[in-house]
Amino acid sequence: MSESLIPERPVIVSPSLAASIGLEEAILLQHLDSISVLGHSQQRDHYLWISTTLAQQAEQLPFWKPAAIRRILHSLVDLGILLVDKMPNDEQQIIELAVNQQLNPTSTPIKTASLSSLGAQRIPEQWRPDAAVIAQLQQQGVAAQFIQTNVDEFVFYWRERNEASHAWSSKFIQHITRRWQTHQQHLHAAANSMNETNNTANNIEKQWQPSLDAIEILERMGINRNFIDDAVAEFVLYWQERKEGQNTWNSKFVNHVKRQWARFTHTLKHDTEPKPISEFWKPDHEVFDVLTIANIELQFARDLIPEFVLFWRDKNELHHSWNTKFLQHVKYRWVRRNQDHPNAKGDAFERLSDRSWAADLI
Repeated sequence: MSESLIPERPVIVSPSLAASIGLEEAILLQHLDSISVLGHSQQRDHYLWISTTLAQQAEQLPFWKPAAIRRILHSLVDLGILLVDKMPNDEQQIIELAVNQQLNPTSTPIKTASLSSLGAQRIPEQWRPDAAVIAQLQQQGVAAQFIQTNVDEFVFYWRERNEASHAWSSKFIQHITRRWQTHQQHLHAAANSMNETNNTANNIEKQWQPSLDAIEILERMGINRNFIDDAVAEFVLYWQERKEGQNTWNSKFVNHVKRQWARFTHTLKHDTEPKPISEFWKPDHEVFDVLTIANIELQFARDLIPEFVLFWRDKNELHHSWNTKFLQHVKYRWVRRNQDHPNAKGDAFERLSDRSWAADLI
């Protein structure tokens, strides 16, 4: 007799559950539920708790690595479907978990709702995306302001439809991603229209400034106006040195600022509490990533660190983000080294006392 092509018990998944919470989440949830039903669990606090490890689950579900199982467990916990005593630090650490389904007094799981409807609920009137959802969308390049302005519309739409869901956060991510793509397409069309007014390739002038349309596009993306203004001089300097003619300076500037802002907002650290600068302060490596995008020599920036630290230690002021102040200072000094800054007013350090790009981000 030949060996079966199916050497072990198959993993069965509910299509409706997978459609509601995701295929990976449905597979792992039903696997854990089957372990509980087979008696490999203990009753505690009206739940059936399973003791296992990430390594054990990886043996039973060999198509996933322990890290993948940990990620899916996090997703099920976020959805409110799974209870975890404590997420393990390594794959051999014991983890206690339970399906979020209470037992009745006879120690039998309450089956008033099937797994396919477990945890499903209407969206609350005051629903708001949590920090993890916002962070995930920002990693995709979505502006924080765009996210916030679309929350009320999302809640109103789904309350009008009166539907229940396991995963309002997932639906919100999908909704915002689609809206952002459409928004970007409109902005791109506006930028192309903006450039049609000038089809002659010209070298950039020393006093060049972005058009009002370009600034409006960037501000509609949620980019700080001070950040936009401070990018002008370095942009002009770079292209003056290249001596290349273009007829799309505004589009190039929009893309230049977008790249810097994305890197700045997604990776630069901002503390919640202001603090003085330490004697041995160094900028984070993300600062140098932004400077690289701005076409500023990194050694030039490193040489400015000692005087920057000395100045602010003498001032003894508290600030949320020394990385932000240093980045702004380097950009300003870089332009002043090569040419007079179009908007320069007063001492370089005094200028940093007047404003901060991160004011709206902290």
